[in-house]
Amino acid sequence: MAPRVTLTDVADMTPEQRAVYEKFQSNLTRALLLTKNSAAAHLALGATFTVGLLTLRDREVIVLRVARLRDSEFERMLHYPLARQAGLDDTEIKAIEEGRYDEMPADRAALVRYVTDCMVDHRASEEAFRALSAFYSQNEIAEITHLAGHSAMTAMYLASLDIPLDEGIASWGRLTEVQDQVGS
Repeated sequence: MAPRVTLTDVADMTPEQRAVYEKFQSNLTRALLLTKNSAAAHLALGATFTVGLLTLRDREVIVLRVARLRDSEFERMLHYPLARQAGLDDTEIKAIEEGRYDEMPADRAALVRYVTDCMVDHRASEEAFRALSAFYSQNEIAEITHLAGHSAMTAMYLASLDIPLDEGIASWGRLTEVQDQVGS
């Protein structure tokens, strides 16, 4: 079966495209470069969550749950090492991915339930929102919702265009530099 799209070849990138790609060398970036102007902005938005209101653990819980619900092996491959870095073990990751709330601390269960509602019903239930409010501020809940949506959008983009997994794990090293490029 022929690929749905042809990724931008690194050798054929314009200097502007290459500058974006060098910040996050991944098939995701190569796929985003198929758009006219959204690659840097998409990556910059993702980078904002690394300096936002949420802990690394909370961010990875959100992304792993979205990755499972959207069947995004790409996001799981990218975020699994970060989840481990955040202190989550394989048993905890499996409970998050499978939505086994009874195996989680109350705050994590509320977070996973809220994200699940957002992904499955496209809106958190009143019960899920109230449960999450017991542990997170309204600003944190806004960021949780935004990150879940960004992760879902990324998963949909990758799946719909049938973007292949990277050979190795992309480096996060220079991703936050994209923010500066977009903001200027």
